[in-house]
Amino acid sequence: MTNFVLTTKLYIPPTQPTLVSRPHLIKKLNEGLHRKLTLISAPAGFGKTTLVSDWIANLQLDGKKRSQSGNRTSGNKNRIAWLSLDEGDNDLNRFLIYFIAAMQTVEPDIGLEPLTALQSSGAANSDAVLMAFLNEIASLSKPLILILDDYHVIENQSIDIALTFLLDHLPATLHLVITTRIDPSLPLARLRGRGQLTELRVADLRFTHDLATTFLNQMMRLELSAENIAALGSRTEGWITGLQLAALSLQERDADRVTSFIQSFTGIHHHILDYLVEEVLEQQPQETQTFLLQTAILDRLTGSLCEAVTGQENGQETLEMLERANIFIIPLDNERRWYRYHHLFAELLQQRLNTTHPNLIKDLHAKAVTWYDRNGELSHAIQHAFAGDDIEMAARLIEKGAYKALEQSDFQFVLNWVDRLPDNALNKHPWLFTYHSWALLLTGQVEVVGPRLENMDWLLDSFSNDDAQKMKMMGYIAGLKAIRSRWQRDYKNGLEFANQAIENLPENDWFRGYYAIMLGSSYWGSGNLSGSKDAFKESYLVGKASGSKMLAVSGGCNLAHTIELKGHLQQALELFHDLFQLAEQDGKAMPVAGYIHIDIARLFYELNQLDHASQHLADGIQLCKQSADGRAETIGYGLLARVQLAQGDIAEAVNMVQKAKDSNPSPDTPFYLRGGEYPDVWLWLREGNLKNLDMWLKESKVKLEGNSFNIKLTFSMYARVLITLGREFSNSTQINNAFVLLKELLELTENSEWEKKVVELLALQALAYDADGKADQAISTLERALKLAEPESFIRTFVDEGPQMARLLYAALEKDIVPNYVRKLLAAFPAAEPEKAAEKQPSESDSDWIETLSDRELEVLHLMAQDLSYKEIANQIMVSLNTVRTHIKNIYSKLMVNKRSQAIAKARELNLL
Repeated sequence: MTNFVLTTKLYIPPTQPTLVSRPHLIKKLNEGLHRKLTLISAPAGFGKTTLVSDWIANLQLDGKKRSQSGNRTSGNKNRIAWLSLDEGDNDLNRFLIYFIAAMQTVEPDIGLEPLTALQSSGAANSDAVLMAFLNEIASLSKPLILILDDYHVIENQSIDIALTFLLDHLPATLHLVITTRIDPSLPLARLRGRGQLTELRVADLRFTHDLATTFLNQMMRLELSAENIAALGSRTEGWITGLQLAALSLQERDADRVTSFIQSFTGIHHHILDYLVEEVLEQQPQETQTFLLQTAILDRLTGSLCEAVTGQENGQETLEMLERANIFIIPLDNERRWYRYHHLFAELLQQRLNTTHPNLIKDLHAKAVTWYDRNGELSHAIQHAFAGDDIEMAARLIEKGAYKALEQSDFQFVLNWVDRLPDNALNKHPWLFTYHSWALLLTGQVEVVGPRLENMDWLLDSFSNDDAQKMKMMGYIAGLKAIRSRWQRDYKNGLEFANQAIENLPENDWFRGYYAIMLGSSYWGSGNLSGSKDAFKESYLVGKASGSKMLAVSGGCNLAHTIELKGHLQQALELFHDLFQLAEQDGKAMPVAGYIHIDIARLFYELNQLDHASQHLADGIQLCKQSADGRAETIGYGLLARVQLAQGDIAEAVNMVQKAKDSNPSPDTPFYLRGGEYPDVWLWLREGNLKNLDMWLKESKVKLEGNSFNIKLTFSMYARVLITLGREFSNSTQINNAFVLLKELLELTENSEWEKKVVELLALQALAYDADGKADQAISTLERALKLAEPESFIRTFVDEGPQMARLLYAALEKDIVPNYVRKLLAAFPAAEPEKAAEKQPSESDSDWIETLSDRELEVLHLMAQDLSYKEIANQIMVSLNTVRTHIKNIYSKLMVNKRSQAIAKARELNLL
């Protein structure tokens, strides 16, 4: 070996005592030995050299074991050469001398002539030297591995060219391994395309939770909890050196201070700071350092944004360069358009910016505000306005986006951003004040808005010189008062305010359609379903025409609910399904879709499709959380409690009841809960908790006078409890009180054609007659309820009344009252309600148990038999594809089949085709 070589550069680094072995990576390195090149490329501190050292140790150990067992074929023991590169190796002659010297640690006689030529005449004739050297490599009897460590220090293009020549002609007897922080200027794409390249990058080298646990607790003996390890892993993003530096600091701390240290562990911790400054930041050219510092204020990076903030013209090129150089930058998409910095690196850059250029920070944020605003990303623009302490700009931007946010039911946008403004900021922005009030009311926060509505004159004074804006503001104020009246069930004033709003608003303002919803609600309050239906239909159509998805969905949900109240469950179900298409944007459900999920779940519950109901409620509640609508959450949890009761899960029902109470934004404001009311009372009924029922009844005041029509109808629960207590305690007074209440409610609902409620009230009246010992009247009343309910397949209305209703249904069955329907109802009862129900479970082969198909389902069935596709069926009957799927799912369920061929065969067997 030449005397000009520093031999320590050729030593293979020993494995570390705190090494965490990574068998899956070692396996990948082994599998790549048949290729020409293995590239391990990642930022500083990701364990590249440590991994290769461990791999070599494993190769040598395997070779030793094979040697001891008499297997001499491998030959990998001690056939590994190492070269640690440094800045001084940027001379081609020096590089090639060290290259040959490294290989001579394994093959002492290799490269003697090329080495002599280099030492005498330098690299002037490098091609000839390389060809001679390649011929010697090709003549080796056993393969050899050469590792070039820290190749990122090489900046001499002639070395890259020489190494490319070597790779292009590399014989199978040599495998090259390169570790680097920066991708080398080698033909990687060509090698990759030819299957001659193995790559390990940041994603491969990051420590997983299990690896971090092994390192921190076994190697460093820290005994951290799983939560602390997860937190540390999240902060470091699997960066090995970051974990190691954190572990060193943790060894210096008492056990009771571990959690607080991990929570505060950032890029400005002194160990991290020193490492990143010395190993990364100060290694970059001054122009790059400036770019890094100025873009540190951004949580996402793209070319034009970086150019706007820094004033440089090569933003995208710089980002791509940083990625190639592995400067702790992470791509966020496959197109390499958006990036972000590693969290700890970003914190370091921000700290350096605060220290070195504090006066520049506000200006940088202002430039980011301008870019994000021009590119339609208001939330990011607002975020930077706050970060730059420009409160006035933040308020203007929030006001700019609030109208559209309300239109899309994104109440969270308005509420969250306004919460960050100073208390007096809204006084300078009348429209933002108004939009914020809308958001509060639409999420049920009536008490918060109430005081505001007492003094709204200043809003009008703000537009004393602009009559058009003043009139528009008058419309919005009237609208706010209409919504408050709706919450308070003051339908008379609500109707007046809604009309005022419509009179003052411009024709093209989508809020006009929302006031039609107020009108519809007022009609509900007086029991006028026809008026409600017309008003809700208008808001639905206005929403569709104007492109306001929130308005269309809100109006559509109320329209479908009105149709449901009239007793047309299947028609309402179709409309709800069609609404889902309106509540999508870019293929994702908008928050307003939460209302559809919750409303359609109520129908699926009534039809006893409990799994569908449960899934829709889960989806709906989650979406309503996004829009901060606690009122809708309350409805959802109340309905979910009933689903859990129907499924027999009492414990989970108790949990849902509590969530319904916790999510209610205005517990003191009475409102009709669309099927989710009184969840705790349903729970007590199911548990037989007579004490709580009796206490609730005594504390409640049933007074029909002075209440709106739809609130009166919720009093059916009082009748239900009166019947239960009267039956259990043989209290004829309570039974009689139930009769009086039910009679009044039935007169209201029958005169107003609220058929869904009529069915429920008749069922309760039948139970009251039964509890009073009047069997004939009980059966005749039940018969009325059953005949009203059968065409739409009501189920839970009967089943939820428990064993007493089951006994009445058996009596109805004996009298041959709608027998197929009654059998279907009895089959839906739990077997224990009563035990006789278990004896009468239907047989799948008994055609009497087949549920009657609706006229529309029969029409779809005939088209299925004609072998039409779903889309063709939808076009034929002029409904959406989703509606067709719902019909077919119902057909399969009713015929108890799983596919089209079975449905057609069963239909023919039953003479339906």
